[in-house]
Amino acid sequence: MLMSAVEIRAEIQSYLEQVKDESFLKVVHSMLGTYVQELEDSIIGYEADGSPVTASVAKAQFAEDLSKPEEFMSVEDFEKELDQLTA
Repeated sequence: MLMSAVEIRAEIQSYLEQVKDESFLKVVHSMLGTYVQELEDSIIGYEADGSPVTASVAKAQFAEDLSKPEEFMSVEDFEKELDQLTA
């Protein structure tokens, strides 16, 4: 029998109410906290060294990069530089 998400949540709640072992509850709490945090800040890529890049870090970096438009090259300048390299 397949259970709906509502039924699963209710059954989990019932199980948790029966647990008396505080250390077990701490483990469950930690697992759920980690899961929720990963949902909120998912890994969207990896650095060259293999370290993960999360959505929040990437968003902050993009915002910082966009706040410094003087560091970007215009399309026209890029085309000129490309022409010089290929000439």
